[in-house]
Amino acid sequence: MDKEIFIGRQQELKAIHLLMDKKRNLVVFGEEGVGKSAIVRRVLSDSGSSFLFFSAGSMTLKESLVNFILSSQNGKNDIGGKNILSLKRIFYPLLKRNPEYIIFDQLGRVGPKFCSFFEYLLDKEIPLLVVSRGVRDDNIGHLRMMLFNFEKVEIANFDKENTIALVEQYVNEYKLNLCRQDDFAMEVFHFSKGNPKIIKELCSLARNGKYQKEGRTDVKLIDLDRRIQEISI
Repeated sequence: MDKEIFIGRQQELKAIHLLMDKKRNLVVFGEEGVGKSAIVRRVLSDSGSSFLFFSAGSMTLKESLVNFILSSQNGKNDIGGKNILSLKRIFYPLLKRNPEYIIFDQLGRVGPKFCSFFEYLLDKEIPLLVVSRGVRDDNIGHLRMMLFNFEKVEIANFDKENTIALVEQYVNEYKLNLCRQDDFAMEVFHFSKGNPKIIKELCSLARNGKYQKEGRTDVKLIDLDRRIQEISI
């Protein structure tokens, strides 16, 4: 993810750093596109952790186990066809290496079997970091019952000031020729509601000259086209 995404994220980065330094269990949550995964990866890069298990996609227990085993650098490339029990038999001995953290990025809705896996890890007192769209039942399922064990850091959409700063970065990066940049930035804030992913998409589409009309950029039309593209993907 582009470095500009970290504009205005100093407070969130600091909070996650401090909690991880204390080895606390942690849920980082927020709506799609706010940069949760990028922020966590930035913290991990800055911390220089010596050893951890990382699952880039954690929609299911099996996906998480496969990713954890692969991240252990044991060279096991033929594990995709194994069942959950076999994967656990590979993974559990690896815990003896005392990972600093076990990280579930892009966590899906946790069912009973997945929840039991979390219970096992919590009993082992290994610090956990979960990245999720939210902390409600429809976001994380049964894990909701264990949230008293976790600190929570919400990654929210940008406010107007940080949205304008991010727009300025993309205007420079994409070399946008705008007649009314201030108006453009305000309209981007209105249509994106401060979501960094949408901000980037709107600015990227603005490179197309068809949106330049009567000395202004038609952000409403850009957003309409963005939504159509989103549905068609």
